[in-house]
Amino acid sequence: MKAAPVIHITGWPGSGKRTIAMHLRDRIGARLIDNHLILNPASALFERGTPDRSALRERLRAVMYEAALGLPADVPLILTDALAETDAKGPLIEPTIQLAKDRGAQLVPFVLRIDPEENMRRLTDPARDGTGKLTDAAMLRDLHATHRLLRLPGGLDLDVTDLSAGAAAEVIEAMIHCAQASDTNV
Repeated sequence: MKAAPVIHITGWPGSGKRTIAMHLRDRIGARLIDNHLILNPASALFERGTPDRSALRERLRAVMYEAALGLPADVPLILTDALAETDAKGPLIEPTIQLAKDRGAQLVPFVLRIDPEENMRRLTDPARDGTGKLTDAAMLRDLHATHRLLRLPGGLDLDVTDLSAGAAAEVIEAMIHCAQASDTNV
């Protein structure tokens, strides 16, 4: 029997990755490794863009992914991240691809698309303050101008501009079932 899927959700900061993933987790009985479980401890100690922060982030990711390998095969995993197209060949996505392979699971990648104005509104929502999440509007504008979101082979796009988190999770669940039926792996 093939293991339950590893679901990778990427999107711009403020696109709703964590909130959607929590709804999806509850719908399908998954475990969620949100990128802030890894980023926040590294950010608490080191400045953004420093080698020490990057090294700690990668060590934390390795520990989380190693622990995830011990989960029962029938438990789906959901991973969130904000990866740029330039990360496709780099070390940031490789552990995720390897985790799916090591679990004998299908990797089902999603890209959350969002209108830039709605993205900005969500990013600057006061509810994000103090969460360790990006709230800097200028940085988001720069990200939009200089990067494109990573889209893995077989990746599925979902425009979340006009969707609630619950509705987006429902759509993703249906898309996962379709992907499993076609058994597309990255």
